[in-house]
Amino acid sequence: NFREFKMLKSKQLTRYFGFTEDEVKKLCITYNMDFESDEILVTNGGSEALLFTFMAICDPGDNILIPEPFYTNYNGFGQSINMEVKPITTKAENGFHLPPKEEIVAQIDDKTKAILVSNPGNPTGCVYTKEEVQMIADIAKEKDLWIIADEVYREFVYEGLEYTSFGNIKEVEDRVVIIDSVSKRYSACGARIGSIACKNAELMGEIMKLCQGRLCI
Repeated sequence: NFREFKMLKSKQLTRYFGFTEDEVKKLCITYNMDFESDEILVTNGGSEALLFTFMAICDPGDNILIPEPFYTNYNGFGQSINMEVKPITTKAENGFHLPPKEEIVAQIDDKTKAILVSNPGNPTGCVYTKEEVQMIADIAKEKDLWIIADEVYREFVYEGLEYTSFGNIKEVEDRVVIIDSVSKRYSACGARIGSIACKNAELMGEIMKLCQGRLCI
């Protein structure tokens, strides 16, 4: 009950929602993603997962590309570390799907470090096709960029649409960072439990330093 829920300590809370590193690993397998426990960090909410990823990837003055409309806090997190968000314009008449590859590539400059994609999209609800996911993967590989995949809404796919995770694209697995959270899956925003999954050991080492810096891993 709610009284018992309030008494749970942080570590117990992650277990209550099945969100230990091992349980995140099992969840990833459901979507044909293969992560080891040491390739996953549990964070203080999806927001911290995003902020720590931005901090580990970007220096002040760097930028990331994000399809617009996007979750407003992406911009706030970026501003807090002097990182610029560059929008990729999408249109309602196209269901907010991505523009052609050349339009995205035209936005990239020498300060661009990553492309962030929320899939399904927030606030648009757009579920990107396998071809769109592959296009972003191709761009990232060609331009040596990170892919930050905010996949907290992956269970919310309806009308028979097919969901493709960036964790399914083998050739870019070393540059994909997958953000997750219990807040959407369990309607439990106040629980503040999120995660980062990434196969790049160097990047995960840098993010771990940030986790250690707040004296809680």
